[in-house]
Amino acid sequence: MNHDADAPRERRGLRGLRGTSTVRATGFAHAPVFAAVCAAVCAALTVAGCSLPGAAGHAPARAPEPPDVRPLAGAASFPHSEAVRLHDLQEKAIVRCMAERGLRYSSRPRTASSRGEETNPYGLLGARRASTDGYGIVGEFLHLRSSPPPRDDEPRDPAWQRALLGTAEHKVAVALPDGSRLEYSTDGCVNAARVEVYGADWNRTEPVVAALSARVLTAVEKDPGYRAAMRRWSSCMAEAGYRVAGLQAVRKRLNDRLPKVSGDPSALRALAREEIRTAEADARCQAETKLAKTVGDVQRTVEERVLGADDREVIERHLAAKRAALGKAGAGTADGKAGTGTADGKAAIGVSRGRS
Repeated sequence: MNHDADAPRERRGLRGLRGTSTVRATGFAHAPVFAAVCAAVCAALTVAGCSLPGAAGHAPARAPEPPDVRPLAGAASFPHSEAVRLHDLQEKAIVRCMAERGLRYSSRPRTASSRGEETNPYGLLGARRASTDGYGIVGEFLHLRSSPPPRDDEPRDPAWQRALLGTAEHKVAVALPDGSRLEYSTDGCVNAARVEVYGADWNRTEPVVAALSARVLTAVEKDPGYRAAMRRWSSCMAEAGYRVAGLQAVRKRLNDRLPKVSGDPSALRALAREEIRTAEADARCQAETKLAKTVGDVQRTVEERVLGADDREVIERHLAAKRAALGKAGAGTADGKAGTGTADGKAAIGVSRGRS
C-alpha cells in the first residue's frame, strides 16, 4: 500500500474523491508574485463572501444544508479532523518501528486539506459552502501553494526502504470485488503501524470497502431515478445561464482554466468570482430540485440491490475497526461512533442482522 496516500478513497482513477476539485497547477516562480495573487484573490473573495485559503468560512446560513449522502454511509472515509488524528497516530507508530530497527524516520504531517477530503463524492453542494468557498478550486490552489512540502531528508537506500515498506518475499494479495488484486508487504513498518492503529483486518477490509463504495456510486449514477434528477438540475442550471450535463462538468470547466490563469492575479481573481457565482447557482438548483434527497433515496435502493451478505459482513468488520481506531486516537464522537454517515453506518446500509 502507498504510505503517502493512506487516506481512503471513495472513487477510483485519477479523480480520487469524485467531487474533489484540486488542481496542482504549475504556478509562481517568485514569492512576491504569489503573495500578490493571494492578496488579490482573498480580497476578491472576501467581497464575494469567501474566506481563503483555509476551509469554508462563516457566512450566515440561508437554508438547511443538504445531507452529506455518501456510499455505505461514509464507511470508506473519515472526516478531516479524524483523518488527521489517525494519520498522526500512524506516523508515531512508524517512527517507533523504524527506531526499533535502528533506523531514523521523521513523521510526516498530513497535507490533505479538509476541503479536499470532505468534498461530497457525488458533487452535492450546500448554499453555505457555495457562497463561502465555491467548489474549493481557487481556495485549494492557494492552500497548496502556501503549504511548503514536508522535509524529506531521510536516507533512501534499499535497506531503509525495505524496513519502511516491506519486502517482496512477504507480499500478500487482497481480492477486490471487481476481480482485481491489491498487493502489500506485511513485514514493513508502514504495515506494522497500520495494524497497530487500525487492527490486523484493516488492510483486507479497507480496499474492499473502497471498491464497494465505488460500485455503489457508479450504480447510483446509472440509475434512471438519478438521471431524471440530473435532467431537472441541468434544466435549472440552463435557466441560470449554465449549460452543463452533470455535477462534475460544471467544476471541470473551472478546473481546466485554473492552470492558464494561475500566474495572473487579475485573471485568477475573475476566476474566483466566477467560481462563487457558479457554485451558488449550482447549490440553488440542487436545493430546488431536491437533488440530495433523490440521491439518498436512489442510493438506498441501489445498496439493497448490489450489496450481498458477504459485502455487508466486510463493511461491518470495517466499521468496527474504524470505531476501535478512533477510540485509540481520541477522535471519536461522545458516544464512540465514527462521526461519519448515519451513526456507525450499519442502519443506513443494512448490515444489521436479518438483512442481506
